[in-house]
Amino acid sequence: MILVLLEGVMGLHGLDLNFLLVFEALWETRSVSRASEKLALSQPATSHALAKMRTLFDDPLFVRVKNDMHPTPRAIEMAGPIQQVLEVTRLKILSTQPFDAARAGKTFTFCMTDVGETAYLPAIVDEVRRTAPDVRLKTVSPIAAKIEETLESGVVDLALGYFPDLKNQGMFQQNILRTSGFVCLSDKDHPRLQNGQLSMEGFMESTHVAIKTEGRSQEVIDRTMQDLKIRRRIFLVLPHFLSLLSLIPNTTLVAIIPMDVSLAFKNNPRLRTHPLPFPSPTVDITQVWHAKHHKDASNLWLRTLVRRVLKHR
Repeated sequence: MILVLLEGVMGLHGLDLNFLLVFEALWETRSVSRASEKLALSQPATSHALAKMRTLFDDPLFVRVKNDMHPTPRAIEMAGPIQQVLEVTRLKILSTQPFDAARAGKTFTFCMTDVGETAYLPAIVDEVRRTAPDVRLKTVSPIAAKIEETLESGVVDLALGYFPDLKNQGMFQQNILRTSGFVCLSDKDHPRLQNGQLSMEGFMESTHVAIKTEGRSQEVIDRTMQDLKIRRRIFLVLPHFLSLLSLIPNTTLVAIIPMDVSLAFKNNPRLRTHPLPFPSPTVDITQVWHAKHHKDASNLWLRTLVRRVLKHR
């Protein structure tokens, strides 16, 4: 309503927000001197602002009756909308509202691979349920060409994992949440095991299951083996690590898995994880968010929680 009133007079071009504050003070105090005190202005400055408003609105707005400044019918008509505009400005524009995680019914979306869902998500879920029971979580798989797009749009709140290609200036990365290496997974009775691990010869002669996920960490171990001229006899290629739970037991198959994922296999009595027969490379696990959401209170809360959980895990 206030916009309609003002557009009819001047198309908003001559309006100064300070004029609305002066109007509000005059409306509440009915006095130029008391309005000046309320606004911490000099009386001449308040009188000057009133004069400018009278010109802009082509109405005296407040006229002296005995010792008070009484509003004109036009001022009475404008008072409610002006107070609404100032209230919205104070509460929604000028005020930074903290994120009340304990009462928030917000859904946060993570971008992560199945490695992240297996290794990092359970601890995050536990902490969210403990501190913010009304918050809901969702995960989506990383599609390299769209990670930046989904972070910028807000479809994804936080990407969590190994993202070596996210170098855009509009992205923030927090290094290092944790560092992960690689281990070998096999049946506990694998015939090539010696003292709980494979020799280089046993590793190269074993039959391997290779995991090719949407994430980028497997490229690191593949590049290391290429540099060291280590070749695997790959029998099967899969997109998911958890398939190994049913494929490896009671076979001579072996697989290379991230160390963080090994926790998902520890309760299977048939499976063993052991060091690689060569120095394991490492990858840095980071969280990534877009600059548009850097100051957002809810995003900051989420990033802080994730960092705290993974740093102390």
